[in-house]
This record gives sequence, structure tokens and C-alpha cells, in this order.
Amino acid sequence: MPQVIYSDTDILIIDKSAGEDSERLAESLGAFPCHRLDKATSGLLLLAKSKRAAALLSAHGSVKKTYIATVEGTLEQKSGVLEDLLWYDARRNKSFVVDRERAGVKRALLEYRVIAETGENTTVECRMITGRTHQIRVQFASRRHPVCGDKRYGAGTGGELKLRCSKLEFTHPNGEKLSFEI
Repeated sequence: MPQVIYSDTDILIIDKSAGEDSERLAESLGAFPCHRLDKATSGLLLLAKSKRAAALLSAHGSVKKTYIATVEGTLEQKSGVLEDLLWYDARRNKSFVVDRERAGVKRALLEYRVIAETGENTTVECRMITGRTHQIRVQFASRRHPVCGDKRYGAGTGGELKLRCSKLEFTHPNGEKLSFEI
């Protein structure tokens, strides 16, 4: 059972473990997912306890997510914006950076800043501007800095994916602006 970070009559915020499916987890808790995390990604997940709460959360706008990722290598720039065109291949469950717009291609934007370097790896904080499938994973991998543990996108290291949703900002169904961070 995931750790409950916050709960009230309308919402539930949990700390999802890597390997858990967001939709199945929400269903098992009798809730509705307000966003999703890749199965291999851990961290904060916002769930609505009713269809009414889910509709109000949606009407108030998107959930802003911040992630902590450890990527292979050292980044030249200590902060910046990554912008790419991504195409998601559902058959292979994999996203690709492409060089031109066409059917199914979506613009992907994220802001990042380096928060630690170990020589071999770099830990970055990423603020999502868009929310595309495997976005952080494919954008860093396309720059030869795959997320540690991400064999799907070329990481040289195995083990657990080093990607965690560390912060959520959203407007509660009652209109209050909330922020949670782990």
C-alpha cells in the first residue's frame, strides 16, 4: 500500500513506488487519477476521490509537476530549457525526438537546473512545461545523458529508474492553491 501524504474529502496524495501503474493504483484506492506517472517513476501522485472533484481539478487547470532525476554524465549547462518535437510509438511504448512536425508529433518543453554532480552523474530538478510520454527520459537521453537505470532509453547502468516526482502544485476543488513536496 502506498504512503498517504495528504487526504481530505476531495483529494488524496500518495507517494507512488516505482513499478506501480498510476491508473491501476487509483482504481484500487477507489479514486480517479488527475495526472499519471510512468510505471517506472516514483513520487507524488494526485488522486480525486470523486468524479466531481476530478472535474473541478481539471477545470482549475493542470497539475504542475517537478521531478528530480539523476542522469549519466555531466551537463555542460547548469540550467536551461529543453525543447523538442516528440513522437510516441504506442506499439513499442517508446518516445522519439524527431526533427519535423507531422501527424502525432507534439512539442515538448521542460526547464531544468543542476542540483548536484558526482563526477559520473548529475542530479537535476526538472519542471514540466508540457507533459509528454517519457518526456524527461527521452529528452535527456537524446542529449546523451540518459536517466540512470533507464535501459529503455540507453542508460549504461541498470537498477531502479532514478526519476521521482518531487513536487505538485495545483488548485484544490475548493479553489485553494496547494503545493506538496517530498
